[in-house]
This record gives sequence, structure tokens and C-alpha cells, in this order.
Amino acid sequence: MRKIYLFILISQLLLNCADIKTHTNEKNLEFFNNKDKNKNSKAENEIALGMKFLDELKIFDFLKNGENKRATNNILKNDPTRNITMYDELIIEVDSSKNSMLLKGKLNNKIKNIQTYIVSTGKKEIKKPTGEGSVTSITLNPFWYPTQDTIEAFKKRGINLPSVVPPGDKFNYMGTAKINLSHIVDGKNTFRIHGTLSESTIGTNESSGCIRMRNIEVNQLASLFKKFSDSKGINNIKVFLK
Repeated sequence: MRKIYLFILISQLLLNCADIKTHTNEKNLEFFNNKDKNKNSKAENEIALGMKFLDELKIFDFLKNGENKRATNNILKNDPTRNITMYDELIIEVDSSKNSMLLKGKLNNKIKNIQTYIVSTGKKEIKKPTGEGSVTSITLNPFWYPTQDTIEAFKKRGINLPSVVPPGDKFNYMGTAKINLSHIVDGKNTFRIHGTLSESTIGTNESSGCIRMRNIEVNQLASLFKKFSDSKGINNIKVFLK
């Protein structure tokens, strides 16, 4: 009887162990299945993210190309120094009746306003240069070569001007930059756009025929012209005086 009881007990224990092993295997299988699912899910997510990234790149390229196509229409919204070479031609218009100067750019046969300046122009009683002309040279921190008439005029005021006035001199009436023009009046071609020693005169008819500007503004203009002329040529800068 005892042997039968022991046999039944051992059989039951063996059955329980088998159940435990089966349950453990099922759990392990479920774990690995879930792990595979997680891997697959992660891979699917990575693929989805990759596709989304590619889509965003395509959108970016599309927008970038669109911006490139529209760049010429947005020139005036950006720094003119950076975009000045995109124009085919630059145009300066000076109105001595208003003491104003307008810088324009010509692009694809369309004219765009770039910058407006308040300037000083020739005295009303003198014969001023007018009409179409061009820029012949551009100089930053220029020397000034006063004419003999100018030297005599300064002498009457008690000022002995040298024949060459260096940059930064207190009597250098060119200021910080000068832009020589091709205009001629009575055989004289000494007309320029330049800076001034007295910015309080800007906006008045005070000069001997030149166009005076604030020094910071003439520096900007001369720099623009230099950059443009290096790329498109100085002959593509037109100047109209009236």
C-alpha cells in the first residue's frame, strides 16, 4: 500500500514539474514574441521617421528652390550691400530743387527703388551740372585736390590750402568718400558726390555744384558702387542730375 502511495505521489510531482516547465516555456516564448514585436514596431517607427524626414527634406528643397526663384523679387527686403550685384544697372537721380538723391536698380528691364538720401546741391545762383552722366571713379578716404580758384577763395577767408589735402584733414572737403562724375560745365569736369565737413548744411543749396552727403551715407554709397562695379562694371552706373 505504501508503494502504491509513493508511486502516486511521485507521478503527481512529475506532472507538476511538466506543467511548470510548459508554463515557463510559454512565458519565454511570449517574451521573445513581444521582443520581436517591439523590434518590428521600432523598425517600423524608424522607417516612418525616415520617410517623414525625407518628406521634410523634399519640402525644404522645394521651398528653397522657390525662394531662389523669388529672390530677385525680395531684393529690397534685404541688405542692399549684399544684393547690389544682382542688378543689371544702377541709377542715381539727383533733384536739386528738393535736395534729394534716389538710388535705383534696374533688373530685367524693371526699375526698383533702393535708397533715398537727403543731400546738399549747388547754390541757386550758380550754373550747375545737369543731364545724364556716369561715374568715372570711386574713392574711400580720398585726398582732395582743390582747384586754383578754390585755393584763392580759401585764402580770402584766411585759410591757406595746400595743393593736396590728405584724408582726415580738417580742411578736406571730400569727407570720407568721393565719387567722381563725368558731367562737364563750361569745360570743367570737377563735379563729384562726396562727404562734407559740415553735415548741418545737408538738405540745402550750399555747394559749388557737387552733391554733398552725410559721411556715413557717402561711405555706404561708395562701397555699394565699388562692389557693383567690380561685378558689373563702372559703366553700368548712370547718373541723372536736374
